[in-house]
Amino acid sequence: MEYKKVLKRIKKEIIAREKSSKKTVIKEINIEFDTIDYCLCTDSNHQFKKLYPTEYEAEKRAKFLYDEQGILLIAYPCPYSSGWHLTKG
Repeated sequence: MEYKKVLKRIKKEIIAREKSSKKTVIKEINIEFDTIDYCLCTDSNHQFKKLYPTEYEAEKRAKFLYDEQGILLIAYPCPYSSGWHLTKG
């Protein structure tokens, strides 16, 4: 659901900034989308999955969770976008 909140915020910003300069709006929208760390993939609880930009980042998070909580997770590429998810091993 957090993804929907981000999209609503972006929509409000687009409308507000559209009056000033279309070139600025496009540039700032791209920056906003680059910072989104979720995609449309969902887990078994229908929550959006965290999207890691690289395999290294996903593996680093998996190692942290294993060290801290003993949870074994495996990184895999997102089938719909350029990023990585974690799944239970």
